[in-house]
Amino acid sequence: MKILVLAAAFLPVLLFAQAELRIGEWRNQIPYNNGASITQSDEAIYYATDLAILKLIKSDLSTQKISTTEGLSGSKINAIYYHQKTKTLVVAYSDGLIDLVTEEKVEAIPFIKIYNNVPIAKTINSITYRNDESVFINADFGLISLNLVNQLVEFTVFTSNIKIKNTISFNNQYLSATSNGVYRFLLNTNNLVEDFTNWQQIGFSEGLDPSENYLQILVHNNLLYILEQEKIYKLNGTQFDVHRTYGEFDFLHGYSDNKDMIFTLNYVPSGENILLVYKNATEWIEYKNECIVASTSSLQEPITNRIWTADPRYGFRYIDDLQACKFINISGPYNNFVFQIKSLQDATYIASGGWDETYTYKFIKDGIYKYKAGDWSFINFSNSEFFKNNNISDILRIEENKQKDKLYFASFQQGLIQYDKIKDEYTLFNDSNTGGELGQAVGDPGKVRISGLDYDVKTEKLWIANYLARKPIVSLDKAGTWKSFSLPVNIGTNIIDITVDQNGYKWLVLRDGLAVFDERNPLDPTDDRTIVLNSSNTNITSNIIYNVTVDLEGDVWVGTAAGPVIFECGGSIFDGICKGTRRKVDQNGIIGFLLETEEVLSVAVDGANRKWIGTRNGLYVQSPSGEFQIDYFNTNNSPLLSNNIFSLSVNEKTGEVWIGTDRGLQVYRSNATFANDNFIETMRINPNPSTADYTGVVAIQGLARDARVKITDISGRLVYETFANGGQATWNRKDYLGNDVASGVYLIFANTTKDFDVSEGSVGKLVVVR
Repeated sequence: MKILVLAAAFLPVLLFAQAELRIGEWRNQIPYNNGASITQSDEAIYYATDLAILKLIKSDLSTQKISTTEGLSGSKINAIYYHQKTKTLVVAYSDGLIDLVTEEKVEAIPFIKIYNNVPIAKTINSITYRNDESVFINADFGLISLNLVNQLVEFTVFTSNIKIKNTISFNNQYLSATSNGVYRFLLNTNNLVEDFTNWQQIGFSEGLDPSENYLQILVHNNLLYILEQEKIYKLNGTQFDVHRTYGEFDFLHGYSDNKDMIFTLNYVPSGENILLVYKNATEWIEYKNECIVASTSSLQEPITNRIWTADPRYGFRYIDDLQACKFINISGPYNNFVFQIKSLQDATYIASGGWDETYTYKFIKDGIYKYKAGDWSFINFSNSEFFKNNNISDILRIEENKQKDKLYFASFQQGLIQYDKIKDEYTLFNDSNTGGELGQAVGDPGKVRISGLDYDVKTEKLWIANYLARKPIVSLDKAGTWKSFSLPVNIGTNIIDITVDQNGYKWLVLRDGLAVFDERNPLDPTDDRTIVLNSSNTNITSNIIYNVTVDLEGDVWVGTAAGPVIFECGGSIFDGICKGTRRKVDQNGIIGFLLETEEVLSVAVDGANRKWIGTRNGLYVQSPSGEFQIDYFNTNNSPLLSNNIFSLSVNEKTGEVWIGTDRGLQVYRSNATFANDNFIETMRINPNPSTADYTGVVAIQGLARDARVKITDISGRLVYETFANGGQATWNRKDYLGNDVASGVYLIFANTTKDFDVSEGSVGKLVVVR
């Protein structure tokens, strides 16, 4: 047997960049650093990640991403298989939904999903070839034959507690590898295939242990092989014999083509994997290298002989014909964990940490992800000595100072991290280097648990929630001075988050309510004041508070487990007379309170002061006052990965809304941007010219906030009039009667709507080509 130890150095092949989103478009920002399963067509390799599919064209290794934004129906992929005869990619999801993906469309087959109320295990283990029109769906509940041409289920076999791992059609019989032996169904009988009692279990008399867990059945050169965890069986005549064992290795997966068989094995003592290639049915060759160390399955291209490995941790790799290990680098976030999203001027940052329902840390060490100019980077224990040496984990919050030269990251275990952008330097602050102003959590020695951050631009102070510390509120000014504050007993030290409003008041999210803190004169510690807000003294009906957000008018939106409560108090919150309001809305003729049955997990404000509200049932877009619904997105009517929306952030310049779900990140390009009350930019029109093949809206940017916009033809005849959403207006290239405008040059006039002595304006020109 030959052993090939391949070159360990990675050779980058490709970096996938991203184009700008159009208004109304979605993009999934999900990690493409894992390939859980793999299949191939004549033209392409298909990798399934947890949330999407990556298609690699064999001829030039160009890539295409396929996810919910490209039409996939689900988001948790269990298995994929390409059926060459029908040119169909079959995609199976964890909930039993199946997609049939062709060049023309994606067709959802919900056959298994309809058993939602039936207590059967819906996990699909693999998809295998049956004939030129059909595939086997191998599942924990049994077996399905699915016709890909007419999209009908041909038969279903329920197997009780026996899990079907793999099924093939061979010599007038179906053979299934299961969790309890190997079963066969003879096709030359009148027995019903749907009745599992008509399936025969292969036993000791034919060389197989009927109680074993079998993984896979392979056909190679018309010979039958069966894969079990510790050995490979081969059918010789009517008897299965042990064909190969491999010491302390466990078999994970097998692949067969017309030339070779390839087996993926795990070395139990170390956990590392190898490939074992059975070449030309005569020679065993072992492959070891970084391309294989964590792979779970593999396949081989028939022409180039490249071996592609599926790796759930380290992405997309292949071994070329010269035995060199190469990888495909696809830009994406480090992982799916999202706790907070922060869109800043230079980039969008993601805090990946978290806590459980009892506010216990999770030891998530994925750090911070950064998205800038279409590309992703990250900082964590795997690429930073600072993070590694300080054992940094559970990053929850991100803030930036007024000068935009420093970033702050809240760790729920290790304290506050400061990143100096100019010096490219990290500093960890805790109780030891802040004069004790940052404190260890009482009852949790050694842990400085930072749960919230907000920056007060007016006073240039960073405000910090120091969870369970004796003094749970801490400030850091621009001179580097630390100061901590005690809170009354009725508030306690369980501060979950902190938000500074336009008056400089600190709104504190508690484990069982809400409080507001004001230090008044910073030099006088005796004049601090606080107030507790809960269901007993306000219009808050649930003391479960998830977030506090301040809108563009200074109103404070409180997200509770029973909808939002809005405090429009100005500076009077401490007077005890401002109870907050719950917006009354018309819901199909019935007057009720806004989202009163929803848990408001997150709220973001866009440039038009509209409210983006994340719940466990999707994403709501409400008017500035909240009284009118502008839009509603869920997994049924949009590409949303999940209805659980935990974090939201709006890019002020582009209007992109970043959406953090329990399944990962997404971006939606809204039609609103942030703006000043006057014109400080030159009008920008995109696309310009607007051609016949463009189907979206024209974006008119760089406007004053809520500007009035008039569009005329070149002769001055008014064609369309609208108002900007924040600093951006849109035009669908129709006139005020709804007719498409003709080709030509159109003039765009914008002026302010605020009460200025002299109205300001801006002018632009657009070319429409039909």
